[in-house]
Amino acid sequence: MIGRGRNLSEPRSSLKLEVRSSGPRRLDSWLVESMAWKSRNRLQRLIRDGHVTINGEVAKASRRVRAGDVVEMRLSDGVGIPQDYAERELEVVYEDDWLIAINKPPGMLVHPVGRHVYDTLINYLHYRYHQPGDDGEEIIPRLCHRLDKDTTGLVVVGKNTYTHREVMYQFENRRVSKRYLTIVEGRFPEDIDRIDVPIGEGRCLKSALEHEVLKPSETLVEVVATHGDFTVLRCVPSTGRQNQIRIHLAARGHPVVGDLRYGARETRGMATRKGWPSRYLLHSEYLRFWHPRLKTAIELHSAAPEDFRSLL
Repeated sequence: MIGRGRNLSEPRSSLKLEVRSSGPRRLDSWLVESMAWKSRNRLQRLIRDGHVTINGEVAKASRRVRAGDVVEMRLSDGVGIPQDYAERELEVVYEDDWLIAINKPPGMLVHPVGRHVYDTLINYLHYRYHQPGDDGEEIIPRLCHRLDKDTTGLVVVGKNTYTHREVMYQFENRRVSKRYLTIVEGRFPEDIDRIDVPIGEGRCLKSALEHEVLKPSETLVEVVATHGDFTVLRCVPSTGRQNQIRIHLAARGHPVVGDLRYGARETRGMATRKGWPSRYLLHSEYLRFWHPRLKTAIELHSAAPEDFRSLL
């Protein structure tokens, strides 16, 4: 969750954590487990240099932490912070005083996760937009929804609390019309326009289809074009399960090109071909939702990225 007022394009000067585990643990081991985005060597160096305190006292790596202890670290070194925020070009598809829509490129996380703390879409947007508003209200970009790292296309971001909350509510309650463009292996049957397969959480196709908790899932499919042994599809997810489109298409025997998680053995071989995209090809090309400030429907379109278009 983004803290009120904090600019995510700037390094954190300090970090304060409260120990919640019951049994005593070595400080260095506890920090490695609690801060996955920092390397073990970096954490040990911070402790050795006296940058880590427990309840206000400088602590050694062997010091035991217990439930209720407050651990504070000085993080003002700027390690891992990219220096090109001002140079990175983002394709703005739509913008007004309350919303921004970006055509997200491949390979970019939308928010910090794990060890990847700074070089994400929301970091870049904070660099550009985080500021006091003209009316005194602080502008803090907040994601209204998410796309996976390798999924490209439209991402909507709110500039203030009210707009963010109202648009995010529409995404969470399936009130946003979505359409994705993808390329799949094989000649997808043109008479199939709907895939209705219950799915669950899973790291592979088998576990997603055989999970102990399966939820109803539906994807509408339209064949756009067929090129040899590949088919271009437009997909509309009627439900919003995680990785739904990729799982549904793979379940039908036509995995998304480049999908190493749910794809077939042939997909893994394709990923090693010279000039072949090193990711799965799924693009969010269309969104339609209600603008809570303008009181009108907003329709957004975005072009597929270069590696996608090159295969067409």
